[in-house]
Amino acid sequence: MVNPTRNKQGKPASDNHTLVELGNELAQRRRECGIVQQDLAKTVGVSRSTLHTIEHGGEGVRWEKVIAVAQALNFDLALVPRKSGA
Repeated sequence: MVNPTRNKQGKPASDNHTLVELGNELAQRRRECGIVQQDLAKTVGVSRSTLHTIEHGGEGVRWEKVIAVAQALNFDLALVPRKSGA
């Protein structure tokens, strides 16, 4: 039996560290839940290509799509002030 949740790291889609980190967290949670990209994409109403872009930190994805993915994976997104001097 083939494992449907490959643990393969791809090349980041941007140089934006915040987006790459967010995408990595979402991809990791999806894999931990045993969900394949196609199934999650269908659940939240985005294309698999869009989900791939989100998981690899790509730019140009509408925030409501990112939020829908996060919520489907039981995440809340929040802004947290940086510590002084950061």
